Amino acid sequence: MPESSVPSANARVVPPMRWRSIAIFTALALAVSWTLQIIAVQLWGLNSSMTALTLMAVMWSPSVIALAFIVLDPTARAGLLWKVGRVAYLPLGVFIPVVIGFVILAILVGGGLATSGWFAFEGRGVTISGGPWVLGEGFQGWPLYLGNVAATAVVFSVITLGVTTGEEFAWRGFLQGHLIRRTGMTRGLLILALIWWAWHVPVLLAGYNYPDYPVLGTFVLFPLQILGLTFLFGWLTIRSGSFWPAALGHAALNSIQEGVIGNLQLGIPGLYLDILRIALGLVVGLACWISLRRDAPPEAGGSGSGGKA
Repeated sequence: MPESSVPSANARVVPPMRWRSIAIFTALALAVSWTLQIIAVQLWGLNSSMTALTLMAVMWSPSVIALAFIVLDPTARAGLLWKVGRVAYLPLGVFIPVVIGFVILAILVGGGLATSGWFAFEGRGVTISGGPWVLGEGFQGWPLYLGNVAATAVVFSVITLGVTTGEEFAWRGFLQGHLIRRTGMTRGLLILALIWWAWHVPVLLAGYNYPDYPVLGTFVLFPLQILGLTFLFGWLTIRSGSFWPAALGHAALNSIQEGVIGNLQLGIPGLYLDILRIALGLVVGLACWISLRRDAPPEAGGSGSGGKA
């Protein structure tokens, strides 16, 4: 465990925001998000370019509100994790979601449950027939193929970072630390997961993520997915001391992972794909929680016994 992950006895305790301020921030974030989502869906529908632009603005709305709190509330400025932090966690933020996507691909294609519109695998390498791969298409041996995947993941994660930064600065760089200092690691991340889920509810109910089963998706599938992601992104943020790895992870999920999974031609109901994706995410999230709980000092412990004011 790195020495810097354990506070010294003389380390200054950073005071969190008051519960009242946390509640106001959360209420404002939800109100703005829900209002914009409902207006976009009602006026233009889910598939409109105007709705897509509105949802990009929605993704930045919690950070705009967080910046207002940072300016107006001195306690909100404490503990911000906006610097780059430990650089080694930046590639982890990119490649963990990418690996999850390719594990799903391997399970479904290898099990004969799906085919990929982009890849044809054989012993010597892979034939790429489509997609945004920066090192080109055609037959590629395994080293070139893996390099192509890695390069494309980095490029598209950095491009998509312009959108996901708007969420992740607010959730991980700003709010997560205040919740953890108020309630402890586990409870803080669980509360954050609940807020993050609620923030998405209007478009979920409209069928944005789960068009075939929006109610099941909204109240069962997406909360479980958010739970795994919250512990993964929380682990990246706490370990690195920065929200940037989580922002890259969110970008990799929205770009490369979504592209690889979305390109599968399924021979099974889509619900099984969603369950597999959620299950793998929960396994990764559980591993992250165990790592954080094991290394947390008693006063910040994963049992939720952190100091309360």
